[in-house]
Amino acid sequence: MINFGITRSDFRTHYFETKPMLVRNCFDSSPFSWSTIDQALDLQDPTWELLKVLHKGRIDPSQYVEEYVDVGLRRRRIRKDRIYDLLAAGATLVLNRIELVSNQVRDICMEVGRLVGAQTTSNAYACLGGEPATNVHWDTHDVFIVQIRGRKHWQIYEPTHPLPISSQVSNERKDELPTDPVLDEVLSAGDILYVPRGWWHRVVPVAGCDTLHLTIAVHTPLILDYFVWACASILPNLLEVRHSVVGETHDAQRVAEAVTAVGEALRHPATLEAFYARSQLRERVISPFNIAMLLDDADQPLASSTTFMLNTRHADGKAARFEVNGQQIALSGDHQRIAEALSRSVSLDLATLRNMHPELTSDALEGVLRDLAKADTIQIRPAQRVAPALVC
Repeated sequence: MINFGITRSDFRTHYFETKPMLVRNCFDSSPFSWSTIDQALDLQDPTWELLKVLHKGRIDPSQYVEEYVDVGLRRRRIRKDRIYDLLAAGATLVLNRIELVSNQVRDICMEVGRLVGAQTTSNAYACLGGEPATNVHWDTHDVFIVQIRGRKHWQIYEPTHPLPISSQVSNERKDELPTDPVLDEVLSAGDILYVPRGWWHRVVPVAGCDTLHLTIAVHTPLILDYFVWACASILPNLLEVRHSVVGETHDAQRVAEAVTAVGEALRHPATLEAFYARSQLRERVISPFNIAMLLDDADQPLASSTTFMLNTRHADGKAARFEVNGQQIALSGDHQRIAEALSRSVSLDLATLRNMHPELTSDALEGVLRDLAKADTIQIRPAQRVAPALVC
């Protein structure tokens, strides 16, 4: 459970796409260790896209992955001896989309997603304090750096090409790098750093210190995406854009009329609302199973520090209705009130919900929460320590 020390509204107003945010000691990093990487490596298919080893550039996977036939199936296998040797020599191990094979990382992604209100994915970077894995660069999506073990030195520089899109990479523009960083900090386990897209950053291991960190990528639709969607879905309905352009003198006037019509359509609240609805209906959240807690031990009381989270990144307590996993929530009474309370926060623990709803007995409240979890409307997490947060 992360204590960001800031609301979604304040984050979007003061930091999102605007400036970095450093939050010290905001989550309990003790559940994370090298075993997090071990378990992910056990489960992850070592494809070119999902597993990388960096040491003076990217190492060819043939040096640490072999293919073999297993009971008629062609499979890939990581050569452990090679990985151990490479890590000992200072290489960095990169596990892309680690949230697909780690419930711990998936939880972190979901909390960041609830704060921002967008889909998130994660890559893990692990090394024993060797050379830098990457050169100075910018990313084309916002990222949250989650330090889960050890320390790492980050230098952040102001953008020279604000808000780049995926095709606008930094490799050929490093001569634009500003001289002085605006943020020069060492992250320790339990710290989180938000870096908006387009902000240059240099990342250096701390000598003699192993380090594990997660890069949580934020995938928000852009105004460009809105325009592309509208061009396919809305604009063909406008007569003005269906005229031919054939080189006649009246073409310029017709184009001008079409631009006016398109502008009116794009600015119309109904068009934007349709785009929002499309994004929400396409969202799916992978949440953990809790068979024992919800069925076998359903008569056992929950710990006061058990936490709960709504299974959608979009709901922020302002909307009159919201969708979870592509379905509009159809709730009433106590179930509706609890879901609405969860929609206003990243997550809440049982003690907080009891204080918010003193009219409900403990049994009644826990029954509502179990009902919502069995419907996959919320997810339940076991008790965790919540760290204080210091936003810098």
